[in-house]
Amino acid sequence: MSLIRKQNLTEKNLAAKRSNGGQARGAATPAGKARSAAARLRHGFYSQARDEALVALGEDPKQYARLLKSLVDDLQPRAGLENELVLRMGRALWRMQRAERMQDGLAVKRAQSGLQLEELVAGPRMIRINDIYEALCDIGRMLDRDDSTPGPGEIEALVGAFGDAPPAEVQELFPLLRSYGEAASKAPRPANETGEAGPIPLSDPEQRREAARQQLEAALHEVSIRYRMSLDMVMEECGKVRSPQNIAALMAPRDENALLMQRMEDSNLRQLWRLTKMFLMVKHAPAEAEGHESSSDGDYVYEKISS
Repeated sequence: MSLIRKQNLTEKNLAAKRSNGGQARGAATPAGKARSAAARLRHGFYSQARDEALVALGEDPKQYARLLKSLVDDLQPRAGLENELVLRMGRALWRMQRAERMQDGLAVKRAQSGLQLEELVAGPRMIRINDIYEALCDIGRMLDRDDSTPGPGEIEALVGAFGDAPPAEVQELFPLLRSYGEAASKAPRPANETGEAGPIPLSDPEQRREAARQQLEAALHEVSIRYRMSLDMVMEECGKVRSPQNIAALMAPRDENALLMQRMEDSNLRQLWRLTKMFLMVKHAPAEAEGHESSSDGDYVYEKISS
């Protein structure tokens, strides 16, 4: 048994309904037609949005719905084919925006990975060069002391400051440093009558000590200058790692995923162009058809008169 109560219609009611139904033509004005089409589209807005806007990608279904509504408001499609074309145009536009977000996300990841790699390479290198330069400066400070008479322990400590694998140019300083330490231990500076070190005539051991000192200073100066320049260069490179130019270079697409995203965006653009062209053709088809009919009628009348 049906739970819906049926309406008892008389012949008079049926005749009135038939008469009214025959007179109904739907929306007549452009605004009414647009509202009717929009209502038909909005009926499927959120179901379409749930399919298109993936929440896992951070997309908002309401934004997709607003995009479709703006297309309806601008294009005012009629029910049927025009509605379907507008829906497909909305999907194509949404996929274009999604492809742009994907490209932006890939660019950010490329930039972040590149920055981490460059900083990972440049950071330890700068630290290593700085440590060597500071160890060279320690030798220079030892030579500049007024009582520069280093013992064997201090000499070996200066050598050990360069680590287990010092560069070749630094290793060349070690024999000179040890020779100076040996010469200094054999010719300590004598004290004057007041017990203070002072200028006195140099003995042979002291002359050998001074010669070793000058030889060490000359070699040390040459190596120190090179490492100072290297340190300045590395610091400048580290400063450029996060420069806008370098970040832009790191963002440039290089992998297949980035190229795939570009092709996806181009494909959506071509699809949107085809849909828009088709929509305009369908939109203007009734007006063109009416024009053709009028033209045909006119030719027929002309022929009748001529004959």
